[in-house]
Amino acid sequence: MISGSPGLAERESDPLLHHRVKDFSTQREVFEKITIASAVLDDPLTAFREIDRCLDAAMRYKRPVYLEIPRDMVHAKMVHPHITIEPDIKSHKDALKEAIAEASEMIQAAKKPVILAGVEIHRFKLREQVLKFAEKHQIPIAATLLGKSVISEKHPLYIGVYEGAMGRESVRKYVEESDCVILLGTFMTDINLGIYTAKLDPGRCVYATSEKLRIRHHHFHEVILSDFIKGLGKTTMKVAKRKIEDDLKRTREAFVVVPDKNVTSKRLFQRVDDLLDEEMVVVADVGDCLFGASDLTISQHTEFISPAYYTSMGFAIPAALGVQVARKSLRPPCARGRRSLPDDMSRTLNIITP
Repeated sequence: MISGSPGLAERESDPLLHHRVKDFSTQREVFEKITIASAVLDDPLTAFREIDRCLDAAMRYKRPVYLEIPRDMVHAKMVHPHITIEPDIKSHKDALKEAIAEASEMIQAAKKPVILAGVEIHRFKLREQVLKFAEKHQIPIAATLLGKSVISEKHPLYIGVYEGAMGRESVRKYVEESDCVILLGTFMTDINLGIYTAKLDPGRCVYATSEKLRIRHHHFHEVILSDFIKGLGKTTMKVAKRKIEDDLKRTREAFVVVPDKNVTSKRLFQRVDDLLDEEMVVVADVGDCLFGASDLTISQHTEFISPAYYTSMGFAIPAALGVQVARKSLRPPCARGRRSLPDDMSRTLNIITP
């Protein structure tokens, strides 16, 4: 986010200017709390270095950053020539090697392994690597609610969304009975854990995100998530093949209109599920629509978007605009529901409940 602010010269004598909240630093302080990095570009000596620092953080963590420019600094010239230095972020060689070795040993010793994939697999574009690793060893994959559609939900290894007692019982049981849960890019939030009804023993988990890596109760530092997943994929392992029961292999049933039946949440989402095709993206707002949408069948990857961490109301409309910006082939929702569109146009389904 790039924002303007009152000019530096205008701030003398502490005037009450428009767009001033409390102090002249308040705006930056607000955004500082919800971004991974922020800077005020008020000094030509440091401005370019600060821009680089914030953009490096955005690329490293795949999270928003905030840059603020006082309006009388917009045309400021650099004082000295600036050379951008690309950050050389690498995993610690020995830490990475030991982490992969310990994780591999744990996975090979397991009789019921399962992968629990989260939102960072989307953010860091690691889907192909995770899927290749799972297919190589035939390890079933569940997703968190925040990471839903991390792979196509029609993939034979996919078993559903895991969210503790809030999700389907068959998925909960399958994941929690595992003696090796491989959590990749998964944040242990209250929503992902079914409001803390999840029962995952850390002693039986490999937990890898961009922020931390823990295998059982051993913590590894300076190991990059992508390097760890790539390393696991290259390792030769003999992994036990775990059967996926029939009750986990969900098939979409055609919706049958029954005029005399009451309209229920279950019937509503059955109808929505029947509408979905390979050209649609689901954007789910919070509340009933978020939890009800968890069992919708998403055909392609990264085509379910929700605020399943912050759960902020009013997410779906701006998120649908974001979908349009990110992928121009997708269409924003129609106010009166689905309408016929040319076959070469994709659609976005926006779910909002009162």
